[in-house]
Amino acid sequence: MKFKKERKVLLIIVISAAMAVISMFMTDNSDKLFCSIERPEPGEETQVKRINVVGEDGESITSVDVEIAPRIMSQDEAAVCFEKAYEEIAGIMCGRNKNLEHVTSNLVLPETAQRGVVSLTWYSGNYELINYNGNVNNISFLENECQNVELKLIMEYEDYKSEYDFTVTVYSPEYGTGDRRKIQAQKDIEAAVSSSRMDGNINLPQYIADSKVYYEESEKPVSPLLFVLLGGAAILVVIIADKKKVKDNAIKRKKELLYDYSEVVSKLTLLLGAGMTTRMAWHKIAADYKDNIEHGKAVRRPVYDEICKTDYNIQAGISELKAYEQFGKRCDTREYMKLAALLQTNIRKGTKELRRLLEEETADAFEKRKNMAKIKGEEATTKLLMPMMMMLMIVMAIIMIPAVWSFQI
Repeated sequence: MKFKKERKVLLIIVISAAMAVISMFMTDNSDKLFCSIERPEPGEETQVKRINVVGEDGESITSVDVEIAPRIMSQDEAAVCFEKAYEEIAGIMCGRNKNLEHVTSNLVLPETAQRGVVSLTWYSGNYELINYNGNVNNISFLENECQNVELKLIMEYEDYKSEYDFTVTVYSPEYGTGDRRKIQAQKDIEAAVSSSRMDGNINLPQYIADSKVYYEESEKPVSPLLFVLLGGAAILVVIIADKKKVKDNAIKRKKELLYDYSEVVSKLTLLLGAGMTTRMAWHKIAADYKDNIEHGKAVRRPVYDEICKTDYNIQAGISELKAYEQFGKRCDTREYMKLAALLQTNIRKGTKELRRLLEEETADAFEKRKNMAKIKGEEATTKLLMPMMMMLMIVMAIIMIPAVWSFQI
């Protein structure tokens, strides 16, 4: 028993020592030092890396977030990529067709190749027969009828371009027995109607596809004028409703922007007072909003959506001046344009009084918010006026009708 205990203790010591040695190697900073960064390959996503800048004495100077775009291929590499893209397209463009010499159904014409590296543009010599999406319109073809169509493909990558030509032979669709009889019936009847223009009676074909057929007349259709009128009325209603919806949404959005203005300015003032920079405070507001939305703690508000969009723009490389200017224009209210101007002025001139100006703006904003709350209360009272009048009329009717009946009796 004692021996087993000693073995366990020895095993623990060995494992602890091994982990200590591994930890020493893992914390060796000499392996982490580098002087170059490897770019992502073409077609891969842009990477964001944080690089620690270290001085000769081993002390950290700063940390830099760097966006690394994918590497751009050389001309020779682009040519090889175009060849691979051609092979990729040749393998899928036929779709359900056996080959391009006998096409009866739609083709597959992709917009990109090689994992999105190469952009593809298609041109058709006959857009009525084959459009740029690869859809084939051969429904009117007779059996075994065919027609050639020239397709041109332009591959593009950065400044490099290459052209390819394809010859496609389109045949009549491959129908089942039922579909073939329907098309044959339509063609035979149309031929009979068009060939007897001078006769009073039209003799319809008695046999279609070697089968005896009979005819019966459908019920008289509703007047097309009715559908025209109903369609015109529906279009008018849709247009009016759409315009009203757009207008109502714009008014609602503007009210929500104005109502949230005091809250946004207050948050900015608080975060700046806590020692944050304007950029950090803006990112903090956007991050908190996104976190609350993800966890269901808040509902979407227009101003915070615009703040998040501005934050994304800054992270994407747009300057803060331009991003705040676009923010003010998108909000399109005097208050937010003033806020954007204050932030821009602070960036340009380093205004030390930004916090005081924001505090004054916060006080004015809360005062306006109180006034908006009063207006909302008055609007609610006005909306209740009609139901209250209707209730009053009902009560008066309940009282007056029995009284009138009693006088008549």
